[in-house]
Amino acid sequence: MILFVLAVSLFLAFSTGVSATCEVCPNCDHEQISVSQGDACLNFWTCSGDTITCSYPSVANPGTWNNCSYSELADWALTAGPSAICYASSGADPKCEPPNNPYDFGTSACTASYGYVGGVNSGLL
Repeated sequence: MILFVLAVSLFLAFSTGVSATCEVCPNCDHEQISVSQGDACLNFWTCSGDTITCSYPSVANPGTWNNCSYSELADWALTAGPSAICYASSGADPKCEPPNNPYDFGTSACTASYGYVGGVNSGLL
């Protein structure tokens, strides 16, 4: 009987598409590079404990980063960083796929300590 219950439980878990959800960095910040290029976008993130920090190239200070930090204790609201540039809160991704997947709700932990995202408008200016 125990094996039957275990088998049914595993079947339901796999057949219902159980998946993890991750807290993620906003793709871009509010600092516009130019009208034609758009805003600066995520280059990399770090995660420690219950805090994720998202790093975007600074337009105002070329060669530096704007770091936006979000914490689970603050319900993923901005806890550090320039409020005129950073989004007020981070976002959730139901697929929890790399490269932008810093914090996994399923395990209540960081997926890694660091992740490189790169992409359009993400390099140092």
